[in-house]
Amino acid sequence: MSRRPAFEFSDNEEDFPEQDWEIEGSGFYDDEAGKLINQLNLSLGSIKAGNSSIKLKNQVLYLLDSLVELGTIGKKEKKKIISDYI
Repeated sequence: MSRRPAFEFSDNEEDFPEQDWEIEGSGFYDDEAGKLINQLNLSLGSIKAGNSSIKLKNQVLYLLDSLVELGTIGKKEKKKIISDYI
């Protein structure tokens, strides 16, 4: 039986580099934006899996507009998602 290697906790910020996936925009990740992002990911996953309904595509457009309005994503990101999925 093998043992896990020892793990030491660190307070050094250099051990935790910033991630590319961190949300930019308003400077904070609020609950409303989080819910919208989760719903957007779910909807985009459905489209990727083959669901091509107009209702779903309209929902994605609404979610993208809402995220742009909140400042969570920019217009450039919105256009990229639209061109990739719709």
